[in-house]
This record gives sequence, C-alpha cells and structure tokens, in this order.
Amino acid sequence: MDTITAIEPQKRRSNRRSIYINGQFMAGVDESVVAELGLKAGQQVDADRLAEVLHTEEIRRARESALTLLDYRARTAKELERRLLQKGHSEDAVARVLEQLEKVDLISDERFAADWVANRVAYRPTGRYRMMWDLRKKGVPPEVVEEALEQVDEEKEFEMALELAERKLGEARTRDPETKRKLSAFLQRRGFHWETVSRVFERLAPEE
Repeated sequence: MDTITAIEPQKRRSNRRSIYINGQFMAGVDESVVAELGLKAGQQVDADRLAEVLHTEEIRRARESALTLLDYRARTAKELERRLLQKGHSEDAVARVLEQLEKVDLISDERFAADWVANRVAYRPTGRYRMMWDLRKKGVPPEVVEEALEQVDEEKEFEMALELAERKLGEARTRDPETKRKLSAFLQRRGFHWETVSRVFERLAPEE
C-alpha cells in the first residue's frame, strides 16, 4: 500500500490540487475530485484507488469539455461524442459523461431534432428530405427524425417551397424555361421533392 502524504493547492490555479504519494508528486486534479473521493493526507491507497483518482479526473475534464461545447450550441449525443473523442478524451470517459448529461436532460436527441426542425421551418425553409438527411448526418436515430418531421406535413412543405420561390422570383411570374430550370434546381437543393416543386410552378405560373 502507498500513502497520500500531501494534498496541496496549486499556486497558479486555486481550484487545482497536487496529490503526493510517498512524498512524490502523483497527479494534479480538480478540488471537486478530492472532495468526491474523500481524499486526505495520511490515507493508505492501492493501485486500484490511484487509478480511480485518475479516471475520476479524466471524466471531470471530459464533462467540462462537453459543457463548454454545449454553451456554444445544442448538439446531438453523437455530435458531442465525436467532438469529445477528437479532443482526446477516452471512450469510457465520454460514455460516462454522455450518460450523466442525458440523466440531467442537458442533451436530448428528441428535443434537439424537434427544435432543429422548428427552426428550419421558421427561419430557413427546407424540404423534409433535406431535413431528414441533415439530422441523420448529425447522428439522430431514424425513429427520432421521423417523429420530429411529423410537424412538417405536405401542405406545410408546399407553403415553405412557395415562400422560397416567391422570394427568389420577386415580382416576376414566368414560364420561361431557363428561369424554371434554375428555380427547380434551387428548390430541389433545399430538399423539396419534384411533386412539391411542380405544385409551386402551378401556383406561380399556371398553364394557359
């Protein structure tokens, strides 16, 4: 068994503690880790206990990284996992952090998808197909995507496509083939199916 001979505040970071084992520096950890594990000078510790100290600090650091990322914007669980792994946090620490954040409702794929679709409808009209594709790329499970897209029915999708087309055309209403081609390509890039695009053409430039 080894002994914790000292736990000292670090000079440059008051919230950090330096842990000394048998008189030798072992690791620097956050003060919350010391409190969480009940570490004190004079305690006897074995290799497993020391590993637990380091692992608890690793989880804390991964959690801090996750909260910083979430401060910038909401993210799916998969997005958060990718970013944390890219930052060098271990798979186990990342998994533990995601579990913790889901428990306290700081991440929710269901809420993310619903809010994301609502935002697209309100501020950046996009077709259901494009929204589905984008959400899947963000790691949202298929069943969650389908549930979120229930708020966009066929008529709502048509209204969004029509609004975009009217903005693009301005006051013009034309059946000019080139204009029609460009408008069609624009709407399809935004994820609207050809059936919806055809309805838009019928509304804006009905046949004689």
